Formats: sequence, C-alpha cells, structure tokens
Amino acid sequence: MTAGGLRKRLAGYRARMRERLRTLKWDVLALFLARRDPRVPFKARLAIVLAVGYFFSPIDLIPDFIPVIGQLDEVVIVSALTAFAIRSIPPDVLDEYRAKAKAQFAARTPKTYAIAIVLATVWVLVSLGFIFLLYELF
Repeated sequence: MTAGGLRKRLAGYRARMRERLRTLKWDVLALFLARRDPRVPFKARLAIVLAVGYFFSPIDLIPDFIPVIGQLDEVVIVSALTAFAIRSIPPDVLDEYRAKAKAQFAARTPKTYAIAIVLATVWVLVSLGFIFLLYELF
C-alpha cells in the first residue's frame, strides 16, 4: 500500500469516526429521554440502566488506576450496552427521541436541575462528614 493510499484510508476513517461521535451524542441523549417510554422494550431499558450504573460505579472489572486498560473497560462495556440499547429500540421510537433530544439540547432547557442539586448536596454532606471524621481522629 502506498503512503497516499494509506492517508486516504485514514482520512476516511477519521471522517467516519467524527460523524459517529456526533451522532453518538444525540443517541445517548435520546436513550436518556426514551428510558421511560412504554414502547421501549425492557431489555433496552435494562441496558441503559446497566450502562449508566457501570459508568458511575466506583467498582470496575479492571481498576482505573491501571493506565489505559482501566479506562478502556468502561469505554468498551458502556459502548456495547449503548449499542445494544440503540439496536433494541424500534427505529421510529428512536428517531422520535433523537428529534426530541436535538430540540431539547438546542433549547438548552435541561430538566434535571433538581437531580443535580440533590447530588451536589449529597457530595457536600459526605465530604463534610469525612472531614469531620478526619478531624476527630487526628
């Protein structure tokens, strides 16, 4: 293979990956919005919950302190579960939620402020409790 042919193949690969990453953003938001729709099969809902749960779980199959491989397991598992969920949802339902995701993101009106406030409060309380515990011990 010539250097020019290799460059063309790499350029094509980069373009496909860039396009896939652009659509992945909408797919993930669409999955988040579609998780409660009764038309979404149970197996897709389960895959969505498992992907989010594994992503935010402090327990991993491979610990994160191992360089590259520690983060790679999250990428592979979460990507596989997300792809499974996307394939499991009927195309018309997924298209509907992709359009909703684009509209909601464009309007910049997230409806999860309450959840963010609750999570921030929990983190602050846990941090304060930990600091208090350290202060009492030392």
